Amino acid sequence: MSSEINTYIELFKSAHQQMKDIIVDMSEDELSWCPIEGETNSASVLMVHVLGAERFRVHQIAGGIDVNRDRESEFVPSSVTLDNLLDYLKEVDADTQKVFTGLSSSALDKIVPAVRSYEKDEPVRWHVLHTIEHFGIHIGHLSLNRQLYLAGHDNA
Repeated sequence: MSSEINTYIELFKSAHQQMKDIIVDMSEDELSWCPIEGETNSASVLMVHVLGAERFRVHQIAGGIDVNRDRESEFVPSSVTLDNLLDYLKEVDADTQKVFTGLSSSALDKIVPAVRSYEKDEPVRWHVLHTIEHFGIHIGHLSLNRQLYLAGHDNA
């Protein structure tokens, strides 16, 4: 396995651990709380969305596994529990490691068609790096949600 692929495995493990560290002590109320209703997302929606994006970009585009992603449904608040989110995170982490373990360096160079209207045809590597960037953005959102929730809830 190439050092590049090993680096991707470590970056995804790190991102998953950062997300877990942020949510592991959240109450059900905190998981479903939105800082600005209608403008921002709850921690549970952020988790479902970022892991859905990982499944799509890494598992499907890089790994060739059809994940039947329904992106719009990721933004619909649901009664997902902390245990559900932690189980989903663990499952996605394991699947991501399997995909990268079976991926060759040359597979990262394969050009795939654009998947969004604002994108262009890009190599698989771009999709992996885009997903890592996406994690950074949403880990920041998760952290900020946590800080704002705790600041506004004296009993938290």
